[in-house]
Amino acid sequence: MSDERPVFVVGGFRTGTSLLCSLLNQNPQIALMYECDVWNFPRSLLAQRFRRDWPARMEFFNQALSRHRLTVPADPKKSDAIRTPVDLYCAFGKLKGAAICGEKSPVYCSRLEQLHQKYPQAAFILIWRNPVEVYRSIRKAGQTSRFFGKPGMLSRMIYQKEQLLVQSDRIEKNGARIIRVNYADIVDQTELTCRNLCDFLGVPFDRRMLELNQADLSAIYPSPHHDHLRRGIIERRKLNENLVSPAVTRKLERFQGHWGQQAGWLKLPAAPPQSKPGPVEFAWHNALGRALTVYDSLVRAFFEFMPLAWLRVYRLLRNWVVNPPSGAPDEKTSLLKDFKQHWFTILSATSLLGVLVLCQCHVNPHLSSILFYAVPGILLVLVVNTRWATLMVIACAILPSIVKAEGDTDYRSMGVFLWNLFSRFILLEIIVLTLGRIRMDFTKNGDRVD
Repeated sequence: MSDERPVFVVGGFRTGTSLLCSLLNQNPQIALMYECDVWNFPRSLLAQRFRRDWPARMEFFNQALSRHRLTVPADPKKSDAIRTPVDLYCAFGKLKGAAICGEKSPVYCSRLEQLHQKYPQAAFILIWRNPVEVYRSIRKAGQTSRFFGKPGMLSRMIYQKEQLLVQSDRIEKNGARIIRVNYADIVDQTELTCRNLCDFLGVPFDRRMLELNQADLSAIYPSPHHDHLRRGIIERRKLNENLVSPAVTRKLERFQGHWGQQAGWLKLPAAPPQSKPGPVEFAWHNALGRALTVYDSLVRAFFEFMPLAWLRVYRLLRNWVVNPPSGAPDEKTSLLKDFKQHWFTILSATSLLGVLVLCQCHVNPHLSSILFYAVPGILLVLVVNTRWATLMVIACAILPSIVKAEGDTDYRSMGVFLWNLFSRFILLEIIVLTLGRIRMDFTKNGDRVD
């Protein structure tokens, strides 16, 4: 196994990289890791990063090792097993005795020049898909995934595609080994595409590459937007055209015309000048896409250099407050969906809060009633989820403070008001988070509280 000739499969979000990676990995001579995103990191910090316990950090960030059946050393700082990214790729390749190893990652569209500079002998498999189809798929995935539902995904996609074309042309002129694949060919001419890729990589074609239903998908995130892939059938996913508005469709067609002129290998029909993006439109989407891409890499750097103990606490709190009870890390749920499912419980807790406020208006303001105000939040966290309980905690911190201020002049000082408000919130939120964790543990063990 050559340790300086990794293979990188790159193609942007929702372009078919997961499908192609799964098919290639069916060949016993090929071992491609799935979105470890080793190089999704600020270049200026890479040297310092690789001197640290970066494999353990990657495992914490996205389970990069355990998803590929690799183990984190007990003392990463003293281990020489995985010192470089290629060591990581080779460690995965050795599990199946593969001759070729590497990684597939959509975020490497803007890292092609960096990767070629680091590995001049690397091979690049680049995937292209119609941008309207891509954005339609992104919008569909955004219905269940928090990542794909984030603002700015259109600009991210445009920036990725632009960088894929620009940087691939540059590295190809510098001698990079590149093969370009169209998503339509992967789906419609699977065998021919796989044979061409095997010839490019210098390995024999294996008919198991056509059997998606036998592919090992254990490294792929268990997110709803991968359900179509897990069906084991190589076919296009039929998506509603209304997922993308006519205005955005026209915008993407303009960019498609620009990219077709820029890259002849796309074999797109020539587009008239008026159907291409204007300078302001082009600059805006690329600037915003670049800014969001840089932001993503900075977030990744945050997970690399902060103390692991702090990061574990942060993730624990984030899981309690943000993640749904199912525990899926990227699952997207909405407050409206929760309300439709648990409207009776939510209205009951709200009514109970109203009764407590009404009672407090007619009793001595010096009497402590904080334990009673914990009840609505407890009801919501045990039956609904922590998000709704936290919203109730906020209400239970604000309303009693207002009632006390109205009932007694001693409580009208802004300092006293804020102190009481934050003290109530912290105490009630601790109760809610603790019960939320207990509920989550019961749920994972199959003992449903609700």
